[in-house]
Amino acid sequence: MKNLITIQKTFKVFKTLSKVAMILAFVGCGLTLIGLLCAIVWYHGGKVYGADLETMIGLTKASGLFPMIGVLLSDAVLALTDGLLFLFAWRYFKTEQADGTPFTHNGADQIRSLGIKTIVMPLVAAIISAVIYGCFGMTNAPDWSNAVSVELGIVLILASLVFHYGAELETAKQEDLP
Repeated sequence: MKNLITIQKTFKVFKTLSKVAMILAFVGCGLTLIGLLCAIVWYHGGKVYGADLETMIGLTKASGLFPMIGVLLSDAVLALTDGLLFLFAWRYFKTEQADGTPFTHNGADQIRSLGIKTIVMPLVAAIISAVIYGCFGMTNAPDWSNAVSVELGIVLILASLVFHYGAELETAKQEDLP
């Protein structure tokens, strides 16, 4: 029983961390989109409070407006993807805390789903980012390695199998009680 209490405390910490990371990722996505809007306004001679127009025009002329738009859109897609993954993780930890144990069939299904999303969503985001880079004529795209996401997804899927097995043992134990 002591191990279950340790697991619950650890999952509670991860629940908090995933919520903070989710909020930061969504805020980052929003700030990137605001930056995109400000860059377009600055480039076309508009005014944004607290902005130095000459400096911004110099920056956009040096690299070009379209590459700046491409980078900011790509970063927004990647931040949104991270935010969604942290949202799904937070939902899992919330469900696990409500159940009181990770060894439930529902929790195991959620963690397997999270594992699949952890593999697929970053891959899709990298493809979308590469398309954005291509559409805006940029050839120096960053290295979008998804090895960590694939490995983490596989670990989560394997953990879901362990959690399903634990849920089966719990069910069998409950059936054996008079």
